[in-house]
Amino acid sequence: MFIRRIVLVLLVLNYSVGLAQAEWEEITGSDKVTVYIDPTTHRIDKQSGLVEMWILYDSSTVTKLSEQSSFLSFRSYIQYDCNEERVRSLRSSYFEGHMADGKVVFSSSSEGQWYPVAPGSIGETLWELACSIAKT
Repeated sequence: MFIRRIVLVLLVLNYSVGLAQAEWEEITGSDKVTVYIDPTTHRIDKQSGLVEMWILYDSSTVTKLSEQSSFLSFRSYIQYDCNEERVRSLRSSYFEGHMADGKVVFSSSSEGQWYPVAPGSIGETLWELACSIAKT
């Protein structure tokens, strides 16, 4: 009985540490923002052409969300449609600190509407990456 409890505690700790420590890989950026993906989290549905993955935007300056709150970074679980060249957010969290650290100032877990991929944008770079992952 005691060993089962230890194993259960170790499993819970291992799972929670894994969620807290994403393996962010820098993809692109500018002087204002750096964009990362977590390459361990993508999901691919080759039949539908949909790819989902976590994206992190880390800003060099504070961005106001409202009169009461501002953020330096946000993390979004994004869905890319490789067949229709469109993208939408499935859930997002905005953080006071860099690299999704600090207090969460806003979060949303509702599916956003689809947007076309804007040519020459950071979004296009991420869409191309997601769709290249789907082809492998």
